[in-house]
Amino acid sequence: MKQYKDITSKENPIYKLIKALSQKKVRESSGLFLIEGIRLLEEANKRGVKIKYLIINETAENVPKINQGCQVLRLPDNLFKKISDTVSPQGIIAVAEQIEISLTDIILGVNPSVVVLNGLQDPGNLGTIIRTSAAAGATAILLTEGTVDLYNSKVIRSTMGSLFQVPIINGLDDDEAVKWLNYNSINIMVADLGGEEYYYSANLKKPFALVVGNENRGANDIWRKAAYKKIKIPILGFTESLNASVAAGIILYDAVRQRLYK
Repeated sequence: MKQYKDITSKENPIYKLIKALSQKKVRESSGLFLIEGIRLLEEANKRGVKIKYLIINETAENVPKINQGCQVLRLPDNLFKKISDTVSPQGIIAVAEQIEISLTDIILGVNPSVVVLNGLQDPGNLGTIIRTSAAAGATAILLTEGTVDLYNSKVIRSTMGSLFQVPIINGLDDDEAVKWLNYNSINIMVADLGGEEYYYSANLKKPFALVVGNENRGANDIWRKAAYKKIKIPILGFTESLNASVAAGIILYDAVRQRLYK
């Protein structure tokens, strides 16, 4: 039977740390982040994410099995609600260690597909693209500097657990990422409204990196200059552009189509 440590004061130092993890600067300095909800926690545990603290509400009925020897903290309802980021808390939050991975850790395999996010700002877009990338079998996801924080709570929720299913490198320098892709002979395809070719005409059977840029400005000049091709999605109505996550999904799944039906 698990032994719980009860925290009843908002002045408790561990509680203060947990509450402060809603701030990006604290997440960066501590190397920690929050995972809320049973499904996300079980997925993280299954994928070997290191759990430091497991926090439960005093009214929680189902406590996930975490076989990592982490400390279990029990909070009264009023304190738990202050650290929860959901409308209907499930009564389970974990403090986890951020996943440390570098370009040298990525196993590319025979025919890789890589997703590069350059200056993407909306947490929901980032989370959805990570989820779609994992579903489409992406080899890795590269987040370059200026992209929204990977460990933002809205990003994590939007991934629906896929954050833990695909290698993701955070805060990469653009030039470093371009150099790595070129070294590994991975064609850089930049999604661009002014692209010269429609995405369904581009050869996505070969190794490629799909670059999705900022929601308003698109990819920066470094990626535009590095592009093997700039590809676009036809827009037949009066809408100026598609949502970034929708555009990424359309192109990634055309790559799936091309590779399945050779």
